[in-house]
Amino acid sequence: MAGYWLTVCLPGEARERLEEAVGGALAPFWLDSDGEISVDLRIWDHWRIRGGSEGAGYRIRPGHEEDHRIIHDHPRWDGSVEPSLPGWCAGGPRGLLEVTGPWERAAALARLVWDGWQEVARAHPPARPWEDFLPERRPGMAYSDYSALLAAAHEEYLAQTPAAAFRDWAAGLRVDSGAEELRPRIVDSVTHDPLGMIGGCTREEFARRAARWAVGYGNVLTLDGWWCEEGHPPLHGACDDPATCSHTSSAAGDGGGSAYLAGLSADTLLVSVRCHV
Repeated sequence: MAGYWLTVCLPGEARERLEEAVGGALAPFWLDSDGEISVDLRIWDHWRIRGGSEGAGYRIRPGHEEDHRIIHDHPRWDGSVEPSLPGWCAGGPRGLLEVTGPWERAAALARLVWDGWQEVARAHPPARPWEDFLPERRPGMAYSDYSALLAAAHEEYLAQTPAAAFRDWAAGLRVDSGAEELRPRIVDSVTHDPLGMIGGCTREEFARRAARWAVGYGNVLTLDGWWCEEGHPPLHGACDDPATCSHTSSAAGDGGGSAYLAGLSADTLLVSVRCHV
């Protein structure tokens, strides 16, 4: 099991009973739910409102940082509090949060990175895939310390000319101030494996994928009870089995959920939740 980020959408009046409202929205997808419900709907076993302390939640629109309606991370199980990073929060009314802007900036930066990789790749001989460097692909190699062998193999893989040239390109890339905070999540992360992370992706596929890494909002629990994860069919909490559900989802498509969120009324609560799934 692993951690999973989800934006829970709630009507504005739920602010006064936030924990109860989030729990009620999530209830149809509880791992240990009673009754004969599909295994597809058995998703989480515990959750917490979280996202401001690590910049995984929402940016607050400038000028609204002190608004009492802004939601910050709820305490941990031991009562300890994790303060939000400056300008960040775990949610609040949609009108007080940046929703589409961060996604658009992340996608634009990702397209620039994709273009840079194509330029570098055209200028050098093709790189060999990671699978060629796996220790088990090398006959006669001893496996006394496999982790060390794997690390050495990865270093050799990244030393290939296109990957090394891309690191030089990335080091010299200048981005505008609005995208600077996205650099570690897109530019720097991709330098660890540009062949695997960019190779094989179209420009728009990479833009959507990288924006999900950088901004999130890919997983949304809609106001009308649909659990929506990009790349997977939406699940309706009101129906016990997706195979027999006859309802139509209001789920978001491209944009990792930001398009759906942007269309909600300004008083709709967006709550960043970290689930254990």
